[in-house]
Amino acid sequence: PGCGSPHPRLDGRAPNGTKRYRCRECGCRFSALTGTIFADAKLPLHKIMRIVEVMCHNASLRLIELVAEVSHGTAFLWRHKVFSTIDSWQDKVTLSGRVWIDEMYFNDTDLLHDLGRKPRRGLSKDLICVVVAIDAFKNVLVVVSENGKPSTKRINAALETHIKPGSTIVHDCEKAHNSLVKKLKLVDERYKANTADPVYLMQMALVNNLCSWIRRYVGRFSCMRSANLQSYLNWFVYLFRVHRDEEKWPVEERVVRHLALSNSTHLRKW
Repeated sequence: PGCGSPHPRLDGRAPNGTKRYRCRECGCRFSALTGTIFADAKLPLHKIMRIVEVMCHNASLRLIELVAEVSHGTAFLWRHKVFSTIDSWQDKVTLSGRVWIDEMYFNDTDLLHDLGRKPRRGLSKDLICVVVAIDAFKNVLVVVSENGKPSTKRINAALETHIKPGSTIVHDCEKAHNSLVKKLKLVDERYKANTADPVYLMQMALVNNLCSWIRRYVGRFSCMRSANLQSYLNWFVYLFRVHRDEEKWPVEERVVRHLALSNSTHLRKW
């Protein structure tokens, strides 16, 4: 209950059989699912579990509809309900030791759709910049950083609070990285981007491979709005961590536990 009383009493059951409780002090009625994305859900619990299970494999909306036997609108709603629970998850990510950073770009489909024209060549404002970082412990950070080639200010905003001072930063000589190196007193290890240079390919392989995985992941959601890109990337980073530790905790069970303990809520916007 909102008052924080630790001794509520049992007060009947909801129509779906869930136990209800009433606070002895403030009179508030609640259930074990109150304040979570499962509260007031009209969808049967077993179908919700199927949706979560399929999402753990980064399935398309169409596959979620088929496996869970739900409508397109319901699949879309529950995808974003799940996404809402990890919107701030990357805020606590800290990279240390040896850290690789790079940038990758995606077409801004919202902008191109509005303008009704083909994208311009090069690193133009038609492209969304995504800052990618990974350390030797396989902690990952993926942050959308507005459109076009990133500035020093944008690089600092994306990475400054997530890299431990004194770490070694491995990058591709991008000038926008220089301020970050000085500000956090990082050990600067740089390799000029050249796909014909075997040294560059070997030293930057970890972050380059991560960028390839992210591109393939985003490519599965061809109808995704660019405004939702960060939510999709948050889910990628969260699952990356979950799959990294799957020998300790089963993936689906860990995700469901996270959803049940989250106090996030998401309402249909249409």
